[in-house]
Amino acid sequence: MSVDRSRTAGNPSNEFEQSTAQGEYINVHLSVKNIGNEAQSYFATNQKLIVGGKKFDAASIMGVNGDGGSLNPGLGVDTVVSFDVPVGTTPDSIELHDSAFSGGATVNLR
Repeated sequence: MSVDRSRTAGNPSNEFEQSTAQGEYINVHLSVKNIGNEAQSYFATNQKLIVGGKKFDAASIMGVNGDGGSLNPGLGVDTVVSFDVPVGTTPDSIELHDSAFSGGATVNLR
């Protein structure tokens, strides 16, 4: 997992699948793998960025690799989850979810 910042996010090879941040994007690069026994969907929009006790929703951006796709057991995808935050924001952690209804797992980003 790695973290970077940018003013735009999405598919760099297609201008129609890019978005410009209101502030700046915090981009969290993840490797997602299905370790279960049946196919599972992954959605970047289920993930939350935590900053000072506040939870930020992931940006809905066209062209994000792996978003909304079904992963069969043992398969994975490298993806980027982008969060539109005020310029200069330092993230504390990310809350990772396998579905919109899961309790999630918190991973420290500091």
